[in-house]
Parts: sequence; C-alpha cells; structure tokens
Amino acid sequence: IIDDAITMGEKFLVLADVDADGCTANAIIARYLCKCGADVKCVINDGKKHGAEGLDLSLLDDVGVMIIVDSLNNDPAVYERIINTGVKLVVFDHHLPEQRLFDANLDFVLVSSANDYPNDQLSGAGVCMKYALYADEMNLTDYADDLWAYAAIGLIADMSSMAVPENRYIAYRGLAQ
Repeated sequence: IIDDAITMGEKFLVLADVDADGCTANAIIARYLCKCGADVKCVINDGKKHGAEGLDLSLLDDVGVMIIVDSLNNDPAVYERIINTGVKLVVFDHHLPEQRLFDANLDFVLVSSANDYPNDQLSGAGVCMKYALYADEMNLTDYADDLWAYAAIGLIADMSSMAVPENRYIAYRGLAQ
C-alpha cells in the first residue's frame, strides 16, 4: 500500500500519539516517506485521544493513505469512519488489539509487534523503525540509516526492556548517532 501510494504520487497523513514514543514513531515514518519522495503531513493527537478518535475528517481531503503510529484504538467505528472516506489505512503499533477489532473485518493493515513477533518489548517507534529497515531492504535504499536516534528515544522513553537484544541494538545505534 505504501510503496504503491508513493509511486502513484498520493498524499500521506501520519497521525501519532502525543507521547515521546508516538512523536518519535511519527518522525521515523514521516522522514522515511519524505526521503522516498512522498508528500506527507503529520498530526499529533491533542491530549490523550487514542488513534483517530474524534479525527476531523477534513484532514483527509486529498489524502490517499493515512498512517496511524503508536496510537491503536480498539473501536472499529473509529477506523470505519476513515475507511468510508476512501482513504487507505495502515496502523503501526506495539499493542495487541482487542478481538472486536479483528471481528469487525475492516479493510485496513495493522502492523503490530504484539502479534507473533518475538520481541514483545518493542515500542511504537521500534515498530516504525523495523518497517523502515524492511522497506529499505525491499527497495534497495538506505533511508532508515539516519533514523536510529528516533527509534532509540522512543524505546527508552516508553521504558522498553533493554534486556532484549534487539532493543539494546536499537538503543546502541541511536545513541551512537
């Protein structure tokens, strides 16, 4: 979805949680997309709203893909409002969604480290960094190389365990930057 939207010149809206992990996850995705040549605008949740709860749908005018980072909302109606506008939706998070979100059978992509990923201590910024690294590998680019510091800040601010080797590696690379 993301690669196709970049190729087609579609606009992106990135929505993030207001905390440090959400803001760094937002920075990773937005900066990565910009390096790919995408047109990106970012929104940070006001207060402690989660996901796109109460989202002003006018923000989606001319947007082809909305990406929600570190801000999973388990209310299917929140996502249905977005999907009904025709915008494609991708959610990057590190929490396990409630079953009712799966049961709603909505047409969106969820990338979550809480779903069959061996590191249950990865933060939202860590999930976004893993996506950027994967996209680099698939597209033979190195755009993620400058983003390690954001992933490290997100992991550390979210108090992710440094006993997990992957988290230690991310923190090491980020602090080295």
